[in-house]
Amino acid sequence: MRISDFLTCGFIRDLTGLLLAGLSATCAWAGPELVCELRYGSETRVLRHSAAADPYAFAAETFEGRFRFKAVVLGSAEKIEHISLTVYDLTGSGAPKISQQLRIEPPFNLQAELPALTGWSHVYSSVLGRELRYGCALRGRP
Repeated sequence: MRISDFLTCGFIRDLTGLLLAGLSATCAWAGPELVCELRYGSETRVLRHSAAADPYAFAAETFEGRFRFKAVVLGSAEKIEHISLTVYDLTGSGAPKISQQLRIEPPFNLQAELPALTGWSHVYSSVLGRELRYGCALRGRP
């Protein structure tokens, strides 16, 4: 028997079906994901966070020593308790200082396109008025 005998349309269709079923099961198990797009100057970053029970498990993103952004998705894959978004100003006296803090509780807007959950937020630094712009969406089912 040759390999070409196995590579029929039916075999490929069955294999593709198995792979897609495995991927969809993996995605369903992973639970919802917070996706945030952050823009500072000419730089754009996309952050993705899944729910966790420990708020200290989430890393913060720093932008050129001017801003720090931290997103916390508290809960589990089955249920998100709340989402906290914090922007710190790293310039000026007494830094870091909280410039903006947002707490979002259920029910969540589940439209997948950015920035369905938060809208576009603009945060300005206390020195030179630099701007950090961000927007987030929650994708998947909480």
